[in-house]
Amino acid sequence: MSDNTKYIDKAKAEAQGFVRTSAGVVKLTAIEQLFYKGRLSYGNKRYCEEDRLRAANKLSSDYEKSHFNTISSFWKNDKVDQQSGRASPSVEYFRSRYLTAVKSIPHEFWSAVRQVCIENILPQPPVDIPARRRTELKYLFCWDLCRGLDRLIDHYTAFKIKF
Repeated sequence: MSDNTKYIDKAKAEAQGFVRTSAGVVKLTAIEQLFYKGRLSYGNKRYCEEDRLRAANKLSSDYEKSHFNTISSFWKNDKVDQQSGRASPSVEYFRSRYLTAVKSIPHEFWSAVRQVCIENILPQPPVDIPARRRTELKYLFCWDLCRGLDRLIDHYTAFKIKF
C-alpha cells in the first residue's frame, strides 16, 4: 500500500486546498485559495477582489498559452522548406502579451505575483520564527500580491484586454 492511497482527514484536505462543490471534490489554485480566504481585498480601493482574481487568472492563462513552460526542440519536426525555430503566430501573440503584462508589474511585487499566479504556490514562512511574525509575513505578502495585481489590472485596462 503506497502513501497515495492513505485517507486524510477533512482538516488536512482543506489545508491542502481541496473543497467540496456540486461537481465533486476539487483542488483550488493558490490564487483561488487566497480569494476565498479574503486575502485579495488589500491594495487600491478602485478594484475589488474579483477584479484581482480575474487579472491573475488572465496572466496564468496567457502564461500557459505562451508555452514558456514546455521544453521541446524546435528541430524535432522540421521540414526543409519551413522556417526553423519559429513558434506559431498565436503562441507568439500570447508570448508578447504575457511579457508586456510582466513588464507592467514592478520588480518589488513580481516575486509574489509569480509565486501565486505562475508557480501556484502559497507563501510558507519559516516555522522557526514566532507565530506573530509568520502572520505578519503572510500579511505583507498578500499586500505585495494585491499591489502587483492592481498594476496588472491597470495594464489590461490600458490595452483594452478583456480579463
